[in-house]
Order: sequence, then C-alpha cells, then structure tokens
Amino acid sequence: MKKSFLSVLFGVSFLVIFCGITEAKAAEGDVGFSVQANIPANQVDKKQTYFDLKMKPKQKQTVEIEVMNSSNEEIQVEASVNYASTNQTGVIDYTKNDLTKKDKSLKYPLPSIAKIPDDQKHLTIPINGKKTVKVTIEMPSESVDGVILGAVQFKKKNTTENKQTKGISLKNEYSYIVGMQLTETDKQVTPHMNLLSVKPALVNYHTTVVAKLQNDQPVIIKNLSIDAKVYQQNSDKMLYQTKKADMIVAPNSNFNFGIDWKNKPLKEGKYRLKMTATNGVETWEWDEAFTIGKEGQDLNKDAVNLKQNNGWLYVAIAAGAFLIVLIIILVIRKRRKNKEK
Repeated sequence: MKKSFLSVLFGVSFLVIFCGITEAKAAEGDVGFSVQANIPANQVDKKQTYFDLKMKPKQKQTVEIEVMNSSNEEIQVEASVNYASTNQTGVIDYTKNDLTKKDKSLKYPLPSIAKIPDDQKHLTIPINGKKTVKVTIEMPSESVDGVILGAVQFKKKNTTENKQTKGISLKNEYSYIVGMQLTETDKQVTPHMNLLSVKPALVNYHTTVVAKLQNDQPVIIKNLSIDAKVYQQNSDKMLYQTKKADMIVAPNSNFNFGIDWKNKPLKEGKYRLKMTATNGVETWEWDEAFTIGKEGQDLNKDAVNLKQNNGWLYVAIAAGAFLIVLIIILVIRKRRKNKEK
C-alpha cells in the first residue's frame, strides 16, 4: 500500500506545516537539519522513502535513519518511536508515544516492538555532521494480520523560538516524522467501527457533543465520511447536524467526532444521536440515546461566543413596558377626573 503521508516535517506555531510530504528527507529551510531513511531489502514499495516492511513472526531486524546537521551550530535532537493515532479532525497523528492513552484494541503498538538504544535517543550533532540512529524491530511470536503503523520522530531540542505578536505567544518547534508500516501477511482485513460514547464537551471552547468512534481492526480506514444528526428524544425535529468527508483513521485507534452546537448552551435533557459513517464500501449506522446533565451547565460557563436564548428577557421587557404605559394612562385619567371635580 502506498502511503505518502507517512513521511512529513512538522513545524508547530499553532499550525502544522507539511513539507516534503512524499520524502523522508524534507526541505530543510531554516530548520537546520534533515533525516534520511536507509531503505532495506524487505521494503514492500521501494519507491517510498518511509519504512514499508514485510516481516515474519519473531523476526528481528535493525533499520537505520541518518540525521544530518546543516546549520552553523551544534544541535541537540531527540529521537522517539511513536504509534499511530487519530486526531479529532480525522487525520492520522504520528506524534503520540504515551502508551497509556492508546486504544484498547491496539495489541502491538509500534513502541513495544521497535526500540531505539538509550544512547541514541538524545543526539548531539556537530556543525555539518551527521549521526545514524538504529531502530531494532522484533516482531511478535504469533502471526499478525493487517498493519502495525507508527513512526520515528526526530525533534530539535533547545531551539524553540518564542515570538510575541500583539500579545500572542507563538512557539516554533520543528520535527521530522519517518513513517514505519509493518506487515506479515497478505490477508485483507475488513475495517470495523464502534460508537463508544456520546457526551457533551468543549472543543476549542465551543459547545459540542462528541461521539467517540473506534476502529478496532489493524487496518487504515480511508475516505471516511460521517453524517451526524441530533434530535430531542421522542422528536423527529433535527436540532443539530455535522457532516465531514475525506477522513482517515489509523489502525486500532479511536477519536472524538464533534457535533457542533452552533455556539448555543448545552441544555439539560434527553437527546438522540443518529449517525452514519461510510468509507464507500462498508457502512456503519448508530441510533444512540444520550443525556446532557448538570455537567453541561459547567461547560457553558467556560464556553466562548455563547448565544443565549433571551426570549424570556424580551417577553419580560415587553411586559414591563406595557405595565409602565398602563400606569401612565391610569395616572392621566385619574388627574383628569380630579380636575373635573
């Protein structure tokens, strides 16, 4: 399988810059260093510059990645092995290495079978010099169908720049990701998705209901489209709807799909989520009841741009204005009667 997204350069300034997306050695720019994977003989697709390796049970293999410093100063680089996850925008994320947060269905996360020696996890690279990092892979004893997916990340240390722009602090960090995809068999694995939970939340401080979706199979789900609709329980009137297409989900991962609440308060009550997901071949449908309780009120307090329903306020203002006019009329009539007397 050709996965050109497996080798990328990340530049974080509250945004992600993709550079040299089809090559492990990306354009250096002002990053000051680059990486190059040495492709071994058991590479499935030799046109790719990330690792796409055909392995066997119990097989041990060491692959190499060269890290080159083209800057005019000595640099420090951290190397780590990460497993592939899926972020809330429906994109595969290769920067996660906290195994406590992996999906429960992920039996063999890449960091558990691919190791970097301790003395190569922190590199000091001289001016115009290079270092070679060796990654040792040891496959599980049992045969594995599907894909084990992850990456080797190289992050520059002590070179972050904090820029102040009109009171906003921007933190620049640059790192390279060299993808690693391991397979043993040619068996086609059928993807399968589960709806794990539905609950209110804040996404970027905006009111949302998130549906946690899980791909519990060792296969990448591509071209995923989702149509989610929310109803009041026992009502056919749709309250909110969110659609999204062209998502990609990592093997054995979960992610939160957000249903936009249109900046309105999360009202307590009982609701129903009707959601359809499809990759063009398989289709999954859910009809799930959920409740928004007092936790929704706490989320409303922290939300931004919240559009409150002020209908009751307008009624109160109108009633007050009517009452004032009525009092004025009564006072005027009373004065006229007093004058007539």
